[in-house]
Amino acid sequence: MTVPPSAPDAGEPAAGLLLLRGSPADVSAWARRGVVPVTVGRLEGWTALLPRGHGSLAAPPYDRALPLLAARPVPARLGPALGFWSIGERGVITVQVGRRRRVRWVVWEREHGVVRPEGLLTATPGDLLRAAKGGSRAELVEILSERHIAPERILAAAVAVLGLPGARLLVSPHERESLLPGAVERDPDEQQVRWFDDAVRDSVRLRQELEA
Repeated sequence: MTVPPSAPDAGEPAAGLLLLRGSPADVSAWARRGVVPVTVGRLEGWTALLPRGHGSLAAPPYDRALPLLAARPVPARLGPALGFWSIGERGVITVQVGRRRRVRWVVWEREHGVVRPEGLLTATPGDLLRAAKGGSRAELVEILSERHIAPERILAAAVAVLGLPGARLLVSPHERESLLPGAVERDPDEQQVRWFDDAVRDSVRLRQELEA
C-alpha cells in the first residue's frame, strides 16, 4: 500500500497537508510517535499537520516523509482526517473516518487524471465530502478530471471546493510561518524511530528467511 516514489528537490519545502479534528496537543503527541518531523498548528477549526521537509528520520527505504504520512493510520479520536500530498507527478488525497482506521485514497496523475494503483482502498468524492462536512461534489469531480495542472494546484483546488482551510499551504509551503501563526515544530521521539527501524529490519529478515 505505497505510492510510487519520485525524486524530490531536497531544497524545496514539501507540499503536504493533513487536517485533523483533534487538538494540537493530541496531534503533536501522535506525531511524536511517528518518524517524520512536522509542524502543527490550529487552522479554522481544524488542526493542520505539515511535514517540515521531504525526509523522515527512518532508514531507507522509509526515509521519505510524504508517503509515510499519507499512509499512517490516524486514531479515531483525532479524526476525521483528510490529507493532501504532492508526490512527484501525483496529487494524492487521503481520507480516514470512523473507527476502522483504514486509509482511503484518491490518486491523481498528471496527463492521466485519477488512477487506481493496485493495493490501495479508493475513496469516492462522497467520502471526501462527508469527512469535510461540506463542499461541492460537481466542482470536486471537475477538478479531478483535469490532466495538465501541477499536482499541488490540483490539491489546493480540492481543498478549496471541500470548504477546508489551508489551500495556500500547498502552493506556497515556504510561507507556512505567516500562513500558520503560532504553529509549533514537533520531532519524532528517538526511541520510536529506533523501534520503527528495528521492526523494518525484522520484517525484511523474516521475508528473506521465508523466501530461502
